[in-house]
Amino acid sequence: MGGVAGHMDHLYDNRNLSFEKMKDIMQAGADAELSAEEKVDGQNLFLSYSIPEGKAKGARNKGHYRTGGLDARGLAQKFAGRGGLEKAFSGGFDAFEKAAESLSDEEKLRIFGPDANIWYNAEVMDPGTEGDPNDPGSVNVIKYDDKTLKIHNVGHFIHDRETDEVGPIPKGALETLDNALERMQRTLVGHNFNLARQAIIELQKLEDQTAIQQAYARIDSALAEENLPESATVQDYLQRRLMAGIDIDIDRTRKSELVKYLLGMPSNIGKREIKRGLPKELQKEIDRIVNAKRMILKEAILPIEMAIHDYTVEILKGLKSVFIADNDKEVKRLKNELALAVKNISEQGSDNPQAMEVMQFHLNKIKDFSQITTPIEAIVFDYDGHTYKFAGNFAPINQILGMFRYPPRSKKVTTESLDTLGAEIITEQEGKRVALLPGGFKPPHAGHYALAKHLSSLGDIDEVVVIIGKNPRTSKVDPPITITAEQSKRMWDLYTANDPNIQIQIQKGKTPVSDVYDLIADPSVFSEGDTVILGKSDKDKGDKRYARAQSYAERHNPGVKVEEKIMKQFGGEGMGGTTLRNLVALGNKENFLSKLPAHLKDSEKEEAWTIASIDMNERLHSFIDQTIEEISSMGGGSVEGGAGSFGPPNTYNPFVQADYYNRKRKKVKKAKR
Repeated sequence: MGGVAGHMDHLYDNRNLSFEKMKDIMQAGADAELSAEEKVDGQNLFLSYSIPEGKAKGARNKGHYRTGGLDARGLAQKFAGRGGLEKAFSGGFDAFEKAAESLSDEEKLRIFGPDANIWYNAEVMDPGTEGDPNDPGSVNVIKYDDKTLKIHNVGHFIHDRETDEVGPIPKGALETLDNALERMQRTLVGHNFNLARQAIIELQKLEDQTAIQQAYARIDSALAEENLPESATVQDYLQRRLMAGIDIDIDRTRKSELVKYLLGMPSNIGKREIKRGLPKELQKEIDRIVNAKRMILKEAILPIEMAIHDYTVEILKGLKSVFIADNDKEVKRLKNELALAVKNISEQGSDNPQAMEVMQFHLNKIKDFSQITTPIEAIVFDYDGHTYKFAGNFAPINQILGMFRYPPRSKKVTTESLDTLGAEIITEQEGKRVALLPGGFKPPHAGHYALAKHLSSLGDIDEVVVIIGKNPRTSKVDPPITITAEQSKRMWDLYTANDPNIQIQIQKGKTPVSDVYDLIADPSVFSEGDTVILGKSDKDKGDKRYARAQSYAERHNPGVKVEEKIMKQFGGEGMGGTTLRNLVALGNKENFLSKLPAHLKDSEKEEAWTIASIDMNERLHSFIDQTIEEISSMGGGSVEGGAGSFGPPNTYNPFVQADYYNRKRKKVKKAKR
């Protein structure tokens, strides 16, 4: 699916959901009381329209809609050379643009806002044309009958480009679109793409309640093992599981903080405090646990996940896709494809035993081929203002077919033994989205941290890697002081102690930017399906340092995608590495501390000052030592005169000058020539 995508949770993904409420939702599904829509297996695309430009706009990521979106040409360029994928996006987008042009100006304003402000979550389905090599289509797993652009019921938003805030679309916007839908569809008569809106799925009531009763029993058993009531939430369950399962020799209070940190709870004290005072071996053990967080959390929720999975298979059993005429034929095709994939992976078992283990894990979820009964990816529904999905067997089928279709990536399938939970979990590495943020950062200030924090907080980014330039930087005022990469890293580590998805490293190649290209090309770091986000502030949006990053990836590490993300500059007036170095040189501690990240405690800001002023302190101590030696020498008679006072006392302090570099200087007029 990919793209920005409106988020839809499995029941167990909502950590605030109580198990009592979870059972209510499951019962509503079993009683066919949920208003559900078909979730389709296409290519995700967000759509809007710019009235001033008179053009449709598309977005595949947040960077696109933040800059007003891509027009038809921009979208085609993004997917140029991608065969069926390029044609799918271009065709679906062209259909949308033609349909949108049939709207009146008043309708456009109400539906899309004045200038591509309201964005609609859509899906492009393109089965291609059978027998036509020039129209291969873009099929993921499920093959639909027709080329269709579907605008979903959920996941839409309005974006304010001034504040970068995102919110729910205005009341009446979607209704206006629906009222104009037939007219928009008539505009597309003769076009190779259809326009669709709702795909309502009528659930069938479970006459046999065995499946839901079994699911309840498994959930109750899981709760009983952790001594939890039905009123407990998913988060409560995860906390108990992790407290009981993580095997590390630290006190219970510290272990509780480690669990909070793994769960990202706002009350956690941070990894740095958790490790403080522990022996190095235990500190390394904590790092190992934190690095395995995703695996640990997946294993922790697995009993609940499996109970819900089997229940959703039963709920989806036999459901018919709105977009497929012969559902039985498509189910048969899916079974045949899966059988072929299993056969091929099995034949390569000795060469890739890990892939065999992963395949077996997913086959265990499917149980047997008779459980593949529907060509529906999932159903989507709202409950108490939250959007959920029931996915059935689509996910394990998708995983196995992906291993078969993309063998280079299947070699990166991993199995990780989790002694911490006394069990082994097998999973395929999913396509990750990692933001790389190279720079000098000598020293890092509040604006630098805010940029990294902003990237890490975006829902579509898994990790941020800050790359510090290795060359030291020196202040512009006397006495000159130098900030090194090592000092910068220590300060970054201080800032990000509570940010597990921000990693800090020092440049290894010629420049921080060359490190970016080296990482993109490294198959041990990024593999097919991964996305590298290259972050930079809007003041740098005109530079070309990443202009060849995508083509470089295609040549050196095919399948890795590269996106640029332009963001507004963080930080206020007087914020910059040069400014902070000068503050250190001048001893202007108060001003320096004011430019550090606001979340730091006073003691942590003091520590940052100590790190940054190491060079200054060393110079000062050297100066004092030298002065003492000179005074001692003078006292010994090497220089005429005594060691007593001479003239008025010297009150000049070179380290507390009045904000020298910020004060206004008189302009010097150059002589005319």
